[in-house]
Amino acid sequence: MEGIDSVLPRVLRRMGVAGHVREAQACRAFEDVCGEFLRPHVRALRLEGGVLVVACAHPAVAHQLQLEVQPVLDAVNLVIGPPPIRRLRFVGDPAGGPSWR
Repeated sequence: MEGIDSVLPRVLRRMGVAGHVREAQACRAFEDVCGEFLRPHVRALRLEGGVLVVACAHPAVAHQLQLEVQPVLDAVNLVIGPPPIRRLRFVGDPAGGPSWR
């Protein structure tokens, strides 16, 4: 008898939602990795292939994340597993201010 760990990925692929589930896992993992300090200022928006698109409330936040990009990617990839996210792409705050959350 197969365990849920081996059955679930196949079921999600057959249902056509595996990509959406992976995107949600990546966004959640990114939020967890950012921690309490950065979480109010960033939001993972979507996964485009191996690129996680992240909105930042301020350019300084994007700059700080860019300086620490490899540990962030390593931590997110550890949670979600292969295939790895290769890079982050930063975009401006889609809601126009710090009260977006």
